[in-house]
Amino acid sequence: MKSSDHICIIGGGIIGISAAFYLSSLGHSNITIFEQCGIACHSSGKAGGFLARKWCDETDLRNLARASYDLHMDLKTEYPDLDYRCVDTYQVNTSEKLGDKSKTQTPIKWITDDHITSTKLLDTSDHTAKVSPKLLCNKLLSVAQSRGVKVNISKVLDVKKSDGRVTHLFTSNCTEHVSVDVLVVAAGPWTTTFIHKHFPEYPLPAPRPQTRAHSVVLRPNNTVGTECLFQYHTTGSGTLDPEIYPVADGTVYVCGEVDYVDLPDNPLDIKPDSTKCDDLINQAGYAAKCLSSADVVAKQACYLPGSHDDLPIIGKVPGSHNVWIATGHTFWGILNGPATGKCLAELILSGKSKTCDVEPFSPDRFL
Repeated sequence: MKSSDHICIIGGGIIGISAAFYLSSLGHSNITIFEQCGIACHSSGKAGGFLARKWCDETDLRNLARASYDLHMDLKTEYPDLDYRCVDTYQVNTSEKLGDKSKTQTPIKWITDDHITSTKLLDTSDHTAKVSPKLLCNKLLSVAQSRGVKVNISKVLDVKKSDGRVTHLFTSNCTEHVSVDVLVVAAGPWTTTFIHKHFPEYPLPAPRPQTRAHSVVLRPNNTVGTECLFQYHTTGSGTLDPEIYPVADGTVYVCGEVDYVDLPDNPLDIKPDSTKCDDLINQAGYAAKCLSSADVVAKQACYLPGSHDDLPIIGKVPGSHNVWIATGHTFWGILNGPATGKCLAELILSGKSKTCDVEPFSPDRFL
């Protein structure tokens, strides 16, 4: 493709920004990111940012996840102002009942053992890490903008097509049509709706019921460690599994508690269920008392971008000559964002992905 060709990316989250970052790193800078609300305004700004190199090894995500983890480590080295932290990761089992402290001493200094029944090291800092997703998105975008990438805060309302190609976009704040040479749709959970509306000839199956995931950001009064915790909390009615991630700024991120609610059209209209957020705080308090009394910085929710078969969708839209799609990363979006963006960049510019094989994620599999 020509260096003057205009690449339009719909979606200002980790996937779209990573695509712009790696496209521009490969020398193509005539790129515009379209985002209706703001950069990382949805899941990429509300995710926990837990990274694991080997945790997808038994799935089709193995090569993508390993490649992306390595890219995260490259970014850690190249941009030391990002808050990447390589961390030990533990499973922490808790119960509503008081435990026997003599039997449940834990190597994790900042958690309390009153209700802990056992702990287990899941992985070490050699293979698990933590990053603040919004900070990462803003950094990658800033670098991409320094190379010439532009951002347009507007919603894409319609597309104009001719002979299997998208030629123009119609947006909410442009009086003139935007010319397009390549279109990338990376709009998270809104991607499927966009494809169904504008490319009905492609039979992309609807994802499973939209999953709304809740999280809270807490600021405890005392200093916590760096360890990421996967808690299994036993109650009289079952087991709950919140995840607890300390953040470099002194806050603690806790996530879990999903439900299934229709996806609103505007990310800013997403509201959390306050009760579910309170439940998260209560559950995490059984692992660390300091979280029960912590100041609540945020209660929030976001939707996991899924697919019909729970695998990412990465590649060219069948039947189109210049439309690419990247979505369906569920809760591994931050982990797999860089490799997805780089693979897309390579596919668009050279027709082949060198970073890893993305054929298992091809949109063709739904034909």
